[in-house]
Amino acid sequence: MMHLYRVVTIIFFSVFLSQGAHAKWDEERDVTTNGKDELVYYFKTNEQGQKLVLDKYVKRLIFIRPDRLHKRTIRQIKIDGVPVDVTSDPFSRHPEQTAIVFDNKDEVLKKLFLAKKIELDVRYGREQEVSTFLVK
Repeated sequence: MMHLYRVVTIIFFSVFLSQGAHAKWDEERDVTTNGKDELVYYFKTNEQGQKLVLDKYVKRLIFIRPDRLHKRTIRQIKIDGVPVDVTSDPFSRHPEQTAIVFDNKDEVLKKLFLAKKIELDVRYGREQEVSTFLVK
């Protein structure tokens, strides 16, 4: 009986803590084109109005910045100060969006989901800018 109580307690705290981790990112829901499945995306918006979407289905980040300078590259991000090399690919149909992909997808996604601060090194030609997202 005591063993069952411990298992139930562990499960309760695991669920409680995992919900707390999910609460740090805002949620956005979308329905697939066939209308059968509902997808949940996690995102953060910074003070400059830029948006960072955590796409757990394709295992990537999507950086959204509505501006006139659509041609951008992102080669590195920092997750809580630790640099991670990435590659970026702009969406042809949505030029304000840039997909950010990385090696070791599962490990990086876990770090992103638990991160407190994410910095993107964004380059527009020769100009460089750092976009910062705080996850609280």
